[in-house]
Amino acid sequence: MKIVGISGSPRAKGNTDILVREALKAASEMGAKTEFIALSGKKIKPCNGCGTCRTENSKGTCAIKDDDLPRIYEAIKEADGIIVGSPVYFLSVTAQLKALFDRSVILRYSKGVPVDRPGVPGGPEFLLKNKVGGAIAVGGGRDGGQLFTVNSILQWMLMQSMIVVGNNYGMGGSAKAGTKGDAINDEIGLAMAKHVGLRVAEVAGKIIE
Repeated sequence: MKIVGISGSPRAKGNTDILVREALKAASEMGAKTEFIALSGKKIKPCNGCGTCRTENSKGTCAIKDDDLPRIYEAIKEADGIIVGSPVYFLSVTAQLKALFDRSVILRYSKGVPVDRPGVPGGPEFLLKNKVGGAIAVGGGRDGGQLFTVNSILQWMLMQSMIVVGNNYGMGGSAKAGTKGDAINDEIGLAMAKHVGLRVAEVAGKIIE
């Protein structure tokens, strides 16, 4: 079982990194192999709307080749579970993470765009289908928009036909941190992140069984 954690923060070694790593640590204690991916320092271009990925014979090919997203997509395609974290940016995710979400449409069209779509979405072309997903967000206060950000992440996962889990507290991990690194002092936030990791690993393990 492999669990990949993605920190969507543009800031290296910040609060989101801390929380995602905490979730992965919990997953590893459940027997999972883990991989941490930070978007900080990565070259991630936004979708330019060219439509290449949506042509019938594209097989989910993206026209943008010269950035780091292809490697990230390869990592999550190989995972059994995916944990995504983001700081709150205007009640949503960061620009870097949004670009990852937008361009991940290629993971829905891996066999090309079907001419006649089946009645039930999430066909065999959905490469993230049935992978287990969990979300974490960090804001400047306890009620700093984390729920909106968690919801944005979970919506992306649902669009990919993933299986989403919450934790013992709610929809996902939620932490507060006023300054860089301050999340380490938020015991509630750390516990919530840990429970996300536990749940993703628990459900992924049951699916593998």
